[in-house]
Amino acid sequence: MLPRVSTAARLFLFVGAISALPAKQLDGDSAVAGAGPNVSVSTLLSAVGTPYCMKPCIGTFAFTVKKVLTLNETTERLKDLCSEYSESKECLDNRKWCRLRNVFDATTSGIEHACITKRTEYNKVEACLKKNIDGILQKCDSSCNVRTELAKLSVAQPIKTAAAVNGNLVMVAKQVPPFCKAVRCGLPCVMKAANAACPNSGTLMIDSVLQPFDKAAALYAKATEVIKKMARDYLTDECLKFLDAKKLAEMRKGNF
Repeated sequence: MLPRVSTAARLFLFVGAISALPAKQLDGDSAVAGAGPNVSVSTLLSAVGTPYCMKPCIGTFAFTVKKVLTLNETTERLKDLCSEYSESKECLDNRKWCRLRNVFDATTSGIEHACITKRTEYNKVEACLKKNIDGILQKCDSSCNVRTELAKLSVAQPIKTAAAVNGNLVMVAKQVPPFCKAVRCGLPCVMKAANAACPNSGTLMIDSVLQPFDKAAALYAKATEVIKKMARDYLTDECLKFLDAKKLAEMRKGNF
């Protein structure tokens, strides 16, 4: 058992499926009309060892994330996501005994960035994005298959096995590379198209998306050589770039 490996890996793996296990009446696996490729969020989260004690707080938040993934009425659904995120944080604040709160905060740091830190900047481009963002996201997803790869990851047998044993990060890491490739394709696609339609909006969105990877990269930089070797053994170069602070900085400049 290597706690530092678990923390760093969860920050990386959790971000591909930011959501949660069942809670309230809804969760990240509840049916969503027009959802596209069906992502089994609960399986993914169980596979990386999401603690049971988070369930009562983040289930509806997870369901809202899944609604965002329909890529329809995105700006309105992001507003709902911001609201649910605030409620989840408040709920978790009352469960200070629940372990891995730092993982939740890190993996949702992109939402924190968009909903709170950069809210003013997002408000300036909201009207333009409302007209354009659905088409941009749908086109880029069609070209890069981000949602399809996430769905495939969620139903892969090793992921199901990892979920059944309450988390196995090595098993999960071996399955992640195709999803990394899809994300590496999707990010520049969205950034370029969004900036062209609504100046600065693409740069703003990519900055938010990369926030959790910044946290993971900081942990990875401090990791022992043994841990870094494990990452190199199981992750492709396309995945490892998301653990490199310098490469993340270049991505923000549009250099993918």
